Amino acid sequence: MSDLQPAQITTEERLTLYLACEKAILSGHQSHTVDGTTYTRADLRAVQKKIEELQYVLNAGKAPFTQTPVAFV
Repeated sequence: MSDLQPAQITTEERLTLYLACEKAILSGHQSHTVDGTTYTRADLRAVQKKIEELQYVLNAGKAPFTQTPVAFV
C-alpha cells in the first residue's frame, strides 16, 4: 500500500482551474483532433455549474449569518 496522499487543493484553487477551463472552452478550444480522433473538453454547462457551486461555497464563509424571525399563528 502506498503512503502517497492525493494532492490537496483548496476551493480557491479549484475555482481558478474551473474558470480557466471555462475560458478555454469559450475561446474556441472545446475540442481538437489528433490523427482522426477528436478529444473534447468538459461540457460548458457542467463547468459553469461547478463554478457557481464553488463561488457559493467561498461566499458562504464570508457572508454574515442572519436569522429571520418567524411567527406561528
